[in-house]
Amino acid sequence: MENAPRVLLMNPIEEGQDYVVDVDPVVSRHTGGKTKIGVFYPLGMTYVAAVLREHDIPVEILDPIPDGYTFESALAHAEGFDVIIMALAASNAGGAYRFFSPLKDKTRIFMGTHATALDVRILEEDYCDIIIRGEPELTALEAIRNLNNLADVEGVSFKNGSEVVRNPDRPLNRNLDDLPLPARDLVDNSKYHIVSFPGRPTAMVLTSRGCPFSCTYCATHLFYKHRRNVRSPEAVVNEVEHVVKTYGISNFFFADDTFNIGEKRVVEICDLLQERKLPIQWLCLGRVDTMTEPMIRAMARAGCKEILYGIESASPDVQEQTKKNITREQMTNTVSLTLKAGIRVSAFFMFGNPGDTLESIRETSALARTLNPTFASFNISTPDPGTELYESVKDRVTGNTFEKFDRLNTDISICDIPAEQLRKELVKAYLLFYFRPSFWFSLLRFISSDLLNAPTILKVFYRQAMNVLK
Repeated sequence: MENAPRVLLMNPIEEGQDYVVDVDPVVSRHTGGKTKIGVFYPLGMTYVAAVLREHDIPVEILDPIPDGYTFESALAHAEGFDVIIMALAASNAGGAYRFFSPLKDKTRIFMGTHATALDVRILEEDYCDIIIRGEPELTALEAIRNLNNLADVEGVSFKNGSEVVRNPDRPLNRNLDDLPLPARDLVDNSKYHIVSFPGRPTAMVLTSRGCPFSCTYCATHLFYKHRRNVRSPEAVVNEVEHVVKTYGISNFFFADDTFNIGEKRVVEICDLLQERKLPIQWLCLGRVDTMTEPMIRAMARAGCKEILYGIESASPDVQEQTKKNITREQMTNTVSLTLKAGIRVSAFFMFGNPGDTLESIRETSALARTLNPTFASFNISTPDPGTELYESVKDRVTGNTFEKFDRLNTDISICDIPAEQLRKELVKAYLLFYFRPSFWFSLLRFISSDLLNAPTILKVFYRQAMNVLK
């Protein structure tokens, strides 16, 4: 592109920030809470960067916290660019607005779930110039090519005088194999890791985008409209092989909303990984009601070390109200099957959904101990903008920032239990689960499998405990 503007893609930062936010403009369930499980790879930004670079637009990526920037030094760095595109996060949106305030001589663009859901409000407050809604890659490219006339650019919102203009949505990208590989050379891959593989860099890879399910607390549908578009197994494994050979990374997170949909495709991906003899270990997110025994066996053979299952609640009423709709039998059978295959289970539970009572929350806490997964994560239900849950309670969410939207704290209860009590029940559930002798034996086995990395593992668990208890 002739006379192309210089573009900076960046994650958000606020004054004094010492935490990492879980935000990604492609993985739309990552709405910007304060992450508990590591430093997530900026996959969406590397996808956008790859598309821009393919069309000769100069682009850099800044991930302030892993890169060691402060609010002030990141701001000084941004001054050297013409266009700044930021993935807006829920939990530090106020800081992002303040970051953009002195950059009014630049073109300031927000993208991501939070920006997509609240585009009109954000533009009315003059927090930015343009918002990229939904899948960002092609919209970002067209917006930058047409900064002086956005009228025909699908998927953007912007201000024309005092009026907010919302152009039509951009159709979903159905041909994911046509996208260039993420521009991983623009970031320091060694800085990204998650608790499942402590102290070791972990690469994120998407084999699909979107989810056909309708959970009320998830924002995926805002981008992907309850559709699921998939990459070919060959394209997925080619990317994994590229990362292994180019960057020397052997730990992977298949970050699909639900990896285990479609037995044939899952088994094919796993068989290809085995055929290439790639020395990798990996984890993924799954649903207990879509898992099959052939899938589990194939995943174990292909190096799967951990599966994250959303269990959410022991209450059938809460399961129905949140549209999760999984049964106790499915939970029990799939967790047991996974553990027997030698794959760790991280189970996720939520407190405070509509329909929850003290009795149901304590029953959910007890269910975690009964299922006995390797690890358990307890979270307070959070009505993120872009979710069905938010639409049902948005009249009670005031202001333009969402600092407490971090899953561990809340200043709004969406059930009949006070917010302070939800927090107490959350801490109690963690203590009851993790202070059992059976867990400590399990942790010792985990540590003994990687003795050289034992100090890092213990440090990670200590940090996670402090995040919960503080």
